Amino acid sequence: MKRREFLQILSATGMVASLPLTVSKAQAAPPDHFYIMVNASGGWDPTSLIDPKGLNEAYPDRAGVFSNYDGSVNSVALDANKRIGDIQWSAIPDAFGDSENGLAERVRIEGQFDNLFQSYGSRMIVVNGIDVGTNNHATGSRNVWSGKLEMGHPNFAALYSASVAPSLPMSFISNGGYDETANLVAKSRANSAGYLTELADVNRRDNNNGYLYRTKDGDIDFYRTVTDAQSARIARQQSSESLPLRRQQLSKLLSVRSANSNLGAMSNFIDQLNLDLNRDTHMNNRSRSFKSQVQVATAAFASGLSASAILNHGGYDTHGNHDVSQYRSLGDLMEGLDYLMEALKLLNLESKTTIVIGSDFGRTPYYNSGRGKDHWNVTSMMTIMPSGVNTGGKVFGSSNAQFRAETVNPQTGQADNSGIVITPAHVQKALRKHAGIENSTTTVGFPLSVEDINLFS
Repeated sequence: MKRREFLQILSATGMVASLPLTVSKAQAAPPDHFYIMVNASGGWDPTSLIDPKGLNEAYPDRAGVFSNYDGSVNSVALDANKRIGDIQWSAIPDAFGDSENGLAERVRIEGQFDNLFQSYGSRMIVVNGIDVGTNNHATGSRNVWSGKLEMGHPNFAALYSASVAPSLPMSFISNGGYDETANLVAKSRANSAGYLTELADVNRRDNNNGYLYRTKDGDIDFYRTVTDAQSARIARQQSSESLPLRRQQLSKLLSVRSANSNLGAMSNFIDQLNLDLNRDTHMNNRSRSFKSQVQVATAAFASGLSASAILNHGGYDTHGNHDVSQYRSLGDLMEGLDYLMEALKLLNLESKTTIVIGSDFGRTPYYNSGRGKDHWNVTSMMTIMPSGVNTGGKVFGSSNAQFRAETVNPQTGQADNSGIVITPAHVQKALRKHAGIENSTTTVGFPLSVEDINLFS
């Protein structure tokens, strides 16, 4: 294993501070705002979620071909009841069959959709009609999350962490997707809440095996004797050390090894989530892996270890059987996002966390021979703003009936023949301004030469 890889693994667990310290930079204070990027990996279909077209017969030349629903973009009509402000979300098609299980699944997915939008739609901003400029997975994901088609540009979450809190132990957490850092900040891969809890306290009780370093009934804690001896040794070294920097380093080491370290606090927050918001009893017990990612990221925020995170959810590359697979994945994502919102509320983070959801690109506005949908360069993104921010269900940008990007006014986001076509760079530039990092020394090294859009007013 390379030294760099080893250090990255240690960084993911907050253990880097326990190595011999050679840098003088003090750990930064936690930021007063957090950002979460949610990546719907594989290329989601915005017309099945936040830019539905319904039974619009937009492609009459495809009517009767491959069960294309009279050439319509979607296989289900628009539902006027599924609307909040300007946001229209999709109804669920009759694609799951008439069996008891099929009907139950359709009802479940409809509940997942309705619950999220009815609960948080007034805090959402939807950006429609984004031209990604490609239908290649890697290039599209890179463009959506960095604003650039070219390689080497950082994901917004990494750029934010590098700008506001580069020295936090887990400043930027990644669970996959496009997570380029451009060497600006360490990348922490940490998606297992249980593993991090074990690291925080190696002598936690294992329900099956009891304590590792205690008597069977737990009365005598042998491990505590070891840790007390370690702390006493570091304290002696600190008191006898004449160099101020070495004293500071030893103090930091003692803090990390103590029961009051940030990793210990993170473990306590994960315990709180497991107790009060158990992932396995939340809603329909779906998206368990995503909910584990949520636990780690929110606990890291609450304990002052992290500033940003990428959460990853897959299942969107639906070249076949689109309606069943796409809506199922989208429904599970809606459930995962609800868990995220509940976790932020429980840990008192909902007023200072912004969530951005996006994907590689969109999917074709018509079906192929396998009732699937292929890659399409037009997509959408959505943002859930912190509590206290009422967007009224805002939509910025638009696509036409054939799901092609329209030119829009950069201030209003409304269709305008003399306007601009929105690209990921426009959204990323607006995010930088919203985060207050557009003029940071870190950000100016990665310019986005596009017009400003009035996305977050």
